[in-house]
Amino acid sequence: MNTIVDIHAHVLFPEVMGLCGAAGPEMGDDNGVPFFRSAEYVLTNVKFANSPFSDLKLRLAAMDSFGIDHQILSPNPLTYFLAQPVELGESFARAQNDAMAAVVRAYPARLSGLAQLPMQSVDGAVRELERSVKELKLVGAQIASDIDGKVISDPLFDPLWQAFERLDVPVIVHPGTAGAERPAGQREAMREFDLDIVIGFAADETASAAHLLFGGVLDRHPGLRAVIPHAGGTAPWLKGRMRTAMERRPWAKGKYSRGFTELWNQMAFDCLVGTDEALKFLVETEGAHRVMLGSNFAGWDQESGVVARVKSLGLSPATEKAVLGESAIAYFKLPI
Repeated sequence: MNTIVDIHAHVLFPEVMGLCGAAGPEMGDDNGVPFFRSAEYVLTNVKFANSPFSDLKLRLAAMDSFGIDHQILSPNPLTYFLAQPVELGESFARAQNDAMAAVVRAYPARLSGLAQLPMQSVDGAVRELERSVKELKLVGAQIASDIDGKVISDPLFDPLWQAFERLDVPVIVHPGTAGAERPAGQREAMREFDLDIVIGFAADETASAAHLLFGGVLDRHPGLRAVIPHAGGTAPWLKGRMRTAMERRPWAKGKYSRGFTELWNQMAFDCLVGTDEALKFLVETEGAHRVMLGSNFAGWDQESGVVARVKSLGLSPATEKAVLGESAIAYFKLPI
């Protein structure tokens, strides 16, 4: 029997609400309108409280209805709290990870967990990653694509990438929301029509892949495994253009010790793309061993039918089995 594994499943723990000082977080219902607040940022019309997002029993029931056997739970990208003081960021990450570990211990057959890291302190992030993996038995970590104005290719973060290599766990690079985790600045117009989350995340994820690649992160850290959600933004569709840039642009001359394909293949993607055509392209071009099931469980763009979508594509039995679960089990070294 194939175990079906969802790697894109954010979670909120009621017990960590209010543990980041004035920044909250806070979730609830305001005159019939569900909301979530992180510092000054408020997201409305997504039900967080008393929903599968935060209620474990509702989550397990919904997983059953979707045909999902196991989820790798990840922090909500609205609660990175990168702009908060180091002490608050570290204490909130510890509380979040302790809550994550408790849920995983309670349901090890159904749930695994990713750590939250206090990225405003690289040393603190390394310590929390080591604690989360060694003591709490979490299977990796999720970080933002923009670290309070610093790009992820900044050599400042090399000690953290080294820790991921040493611990042999993957990192998921998932954008935070402008206005919550970083100043909105010139991107304030992206709040109209929810463009910040509808298309902004895809742009940030594409840039994340480019920074890991062009910035030499993957080259400097050959053991690093990085997952870019939402099918990598548009990165797989722009792979040829990225390869051409590495071959022809002056800044790339002599910079890398390994070739484009070897570096590119250190990245993997979930299959949260929204259409059959895009998913088939992703699997065919990237290979089933690097494409994993992702639903954005309980989110506004949740794909409750993603399992059925994969099964409807007419993939070979081996490819279908890999995308639905085998690749995730191997990539995250899940003990299931």
